[in-house]
Amino acid sequence: MVLLNVMTDLVTSSAADDEDIISNLSEDLLDPILERLPVKDAVRTCVLSRKWRYRWTTIKTLFLDKQFSQQFLKIGAFSCNGFIRVLNQIMILHNGPIFKFHLHIPKQIFIDSLKEVDQWMLILSRNNVRELHIVNSNRIYHIPSSVFSCLQLRNLYLSACILNPPLAFKGFPNLQEIYLVYVNFGGNSGGTVINLPQLKRLKLYSCGNVNNFNIKAEKLQNLWVTGCPLDAKAMVLQLLHSEHLYAVHISRLSRSIKDLFQVKRFSFTIDSYFLKV
Repeated sequence: MVLLNVMTDLVTSSAADDEDIISNLSEDLLDPILERLPVKDAVRTCVLSRKWRYRWTTIKTLFLDKQFSQQFLKIGAFSCNGFIRVLNQIMILHNGPIFKFHLHIPKQIFIDSLKEVDQWMLILSRNNVRELHIVNSNRIYHIPSSVFSCLQLRNLYLSACILNPPLAFKGFPNLQEIYLVYVNFGGNSGGTVINLPQLKRLKLYSCGNVNNFNIKAEKLQNLWVTGCPLDAKAMVLQLLHSEHLYAVHISRLSRSIKDLFQVKRFSFTIDSYFLKV
């Protein structure tokens, strides 16, 4: 907000001289300035001058996160689908790549089928998204097939979602970090192996049907599994043989971990106890 006020002062103070100091900055400087603003303030820059009317539509970072959704809660805009209408406008008007996209789906809004969110995911799949965060406080969200075509993904964070890749899905070639919270891996994948050749960090918290998450991650370095059902053991055992793995944390799988001690290359913790094997 302070940054936006400074920008407004600079533009209005230079108007008398017909010189817009801010607008004359190079794009290499303007884009980082806009991306540091909350989305609401970035959109407000359209009133600074004619040159700024659509500049916000090209920012490569969209943080429609909890801070963003709480602003709607404060003014009561969740009624009449105000939240959905605003996000639809932001996504439709945006022009160009979106490298980072953070979304919070608040529990206060009523969404019949989450099809609006599916449309946003489709837009992302066409805009080279590299970092996707979905924090879901609403009804469980089924990740649509369009997300599995986001092959530029580097970072994926999901909560309260169903992640069930299409049978034809081969993997994310550039994905380096996965953090999944209360994610269900749905039905049987038919034994299809998901190839994640660049994956270095994997965290699973209270996920279900983990046995369907059949992945190959030869560069995995950090593995964190907590609160998952015992069917996660098969996946854990497979990943423990990744030659680059050096840090493992396993919690609440201790009733079925005797096979883990066969792997003797590194140290890890199980149920908060540090073990060296």
